[in-house]
Amino acid sequence: MSKIYSQQIAQIVSAFGTFLIGALSGSGNAAALAFNGAITPHAADFGYGIIELGSMAQIGAGLGRCMSPVAGAGIIIAKMANVNPLELTKRNAIPTIAATIIVMLLLL
Repeated sequence: MSKIYSQQIAQIVSAFGTFLIGALSGSGNAAALAFNGAITPHAADFGYGIIELGSMAQIGAGLGRCMSPVAGAGIIIAKMANVNPLELTKRNAIPTIAATIIVMLLLL
């Protein structure tokens, strides 16, 4: 029973843990590299392959960065469009969260 719970927790954290860190920090690479360095080598313990768990972490972190109001590219684009970066975050929130859920369900 505990292996099933560990597998579900690993699946959610690989997707949404890195997503949240990417959204808060504005750096998807930092979130993915930290997760992939610490957790992904133990993917077999959770019932996943290294490629599947690592890919999900990378995709989740990248989607989180796309939603981040502090990401460098988002700030530059917001300035060019003459809007607040939080407006970009609000606009991107639903599509990036939905994409993370879909990719998590399809990939893992």
